[in-house]
Amino acid sequence: MIRISDKSLCCGCTACVSVCPARCIVMRRDREGFDYPVANPDMCLKCGLCEKICPMLNPAQKVEPVAAYAARCESRTMAASSGGIFPLLAREVIENGGVVCGAALDSSCMVEHREAETIDELSAFSGAKYVQSELYSIYEDVKCRLDEGTKALFSGTPCQIAGLRSYLRDEYENLYTVDIACHGVPAPGLWEKYKTALEKQYSSNLKNVEFRDQSNGWRHYNIRYDFADKTVKVPRLKDPYLTLFLQDMTLRPSCYDCRLRNGRSGSDITLGDLWSVAQTAPKMNDDNGVSGVLINTEKGRELWAKIAEDLTLQQLTPSDVAKDNGGFSEKSTTMPEKREEFFKGVHSAKNLPKYMRSYVVRKPLLSLYRKLRSLLSSLKRRILK
Repeated sequence: MIRISDKSLCCGCTACVSVCPARCIVMRRDREGFDYPVANPDMCLKCGLCEKICPMLNPAQKVEPVAAYAARCESRTMAASSGGIFPLLAREVIENGGVVCGAALDSSCMVEHREAETIDELSAFSGAKYVQSELYSIYEDVKCRLDEGTKALFSGTPCQIAGLRSYLRDEYENLYTVDIACHGVPAPGLWEKYKTALEKQYSSNLKNVEFRDQSNGWRHYNIRYDFADKTVKVPRLKDPYLTLFLQDMTLRPSCYDCRLRNGRSGSDITLGDLWSVAQTAPKMNDDNGVSGVLINTEKGRELWAKIAEDLTLQQLTPSDVAKDNGGFSEKSTTMPEKREEFFKGVHSAKNLPKYMRSYVVRKPLLSLYRKLRSLLSSLKRRILK
């Protein structure tokens, strides 16, 4: 029977929930806002299957990429966080009678995994989602599709891909998997509280959120909140939710020493931002977004070949793609010293955005600049007097 005594060993993939023959495992949210499996001992058959298929307890061997690229779709028809690669892969599968599974916002702006069977439905998957998604029964739904002989493309974080593959246990020729260069995942419960606080602040219901609104460019993106009666854009380094995510404060415990990213998820293709574009692909360095792509399997290479003619490409090495993007790195992420303190105070915070802002770590140079600016302003006032 599965017991979570060390939360750093659970990525929340839900493979154990889906595989349990007794249906005795459910996901329950902890005080930090993350979901963990809990088993009912009275129903448990003690088969041990949940632990046997856990990708965190049984991580796969690292797979070296077979190819690497800088890539961009110039004729993007859907919003994209970088080079617009995923929509092309998804379209290829849909047009050949397949189904695509990915992360989308639900009606309350929470993130869930769902299926898309038409091109129009794919738009819900576009753009980054900086919240761990609810998987519900998606693994079981994918298995039903695969057993029927339907092609399926499943996209998600490395741990979600690893969880699906562990749950399936068999290799399916009609399954394609795409993971992201993952920075880590923030708590769904924290996002829900923050969203509620914003709705109170702006006296309006949140209808949509674009975590990476690129109206100011690919590098200097905003987070855009679409309320019922207004739209609010906040620069990425001024929004406390986004900044604390980027500063690693709000990640799941397992994210700080992830066992499943960087070639260990079993994905066919890995996509991420090519932040090193100025050095590795300078001809594409125009702030319009470029993807770093790792082709990990021969199956991934076959799917890639079907969309390659629609892309602007430059072949790179895997190390070129990984440069300046920590999501491709094998190094552990350092847990902030005040992380535990931060989460303990979330529940009692009367003004959550203000509370979160107090934990944002300012860059030393920015802090110094502000002090100098304040000093100069003070001196100017004295001179004028």
